[in-house]
Amino acid sequence: MVNIKLILQYDGSAYIGWQRQRMEHGQSVQQVVEDALALVVGRPVTIHGAGRTDSGVHALAQVAHFVCPVAIPTDKLPVALNNILPADIRITGAEEVDDSFHARFSARGKRYRYLLAADEPTAFNYRWYWFLKQLPQVEPMMRAASYLVGEHDFRHFTLSKSTAKNFTRELRTVCVYQPTKGELPCPLNMALAIEVEGNGFLYKMVRLIAARMVAIGRGKLPPNAMKEYLTGRSLPSIPPAPPQGLMLMEVNY
Repeated sequence: MVNIKLILQYDGSAYIGWQRQRMEHGQSVQQVVEDALALVVGRPVTIHGAGRTDSGVHALAQVAHFVCPVAIPTDKLPVALNNILPADIRITGAEEVDDSFHARFSARGKRYRYLLAADEPTAFNYRWYWFLKQLPQVEPMMRAASYLVGEHDFRHFTLSKSTAKNFTRELRTVCVYQPTKGELPCPLNMALAIEVEGNGFLYKMVRLIAARMVAIGRGKLPPNAMKEYLTGRSLPSIPPAPPQGLMLMEVNY
């Protein structure tokens, strides 16, 4: 038996998220990949992902691993799986790794990108952006982002406090920029990206950061409101940004 690391990309629009759930809830990315692996290796296989992306969230470079019960040519595995998988899930890499490697617990950090757009959505790009009537102002958003960089208690940046044992996370980068058309899944004239990189993230943490930054960029809150959210002071409750704008860009080891 060997431990195999997979790199995956997927459009999360049709899925209930990464994690396998009861089938009546819908299909997960994990379940679809496990079903394909079972056909390739000839027996059931359980895979472990680096992050549990929510329903509608995408990934450019999700990482997963599984213990393969049979001898297979690892270099041929992406082609074999991609011949079975639906077009919205692709395996872009596979390699044998040390037995100690775990896609989730070995990870040292992740990078997410959230996309905003001010154009009218089309039938093709609606699932990749949070469409707004007008893009928020970058300068106050950047000022707000500065409060988040570093190690903080992010207990007020999650919707599920019961499942977390530790709320401390370190954000190394929080920035707002205008992406080039080559960086966009469906190029637009009016787009902004919020990029967040850190050692770990709580449930819906990035989407809450994005929603609060947009509120600040629209002038509904001052930039220092982000600092107040960290301290837990009473501020307007803002729901998480829609899932379709979020993409897991990279997992670092």
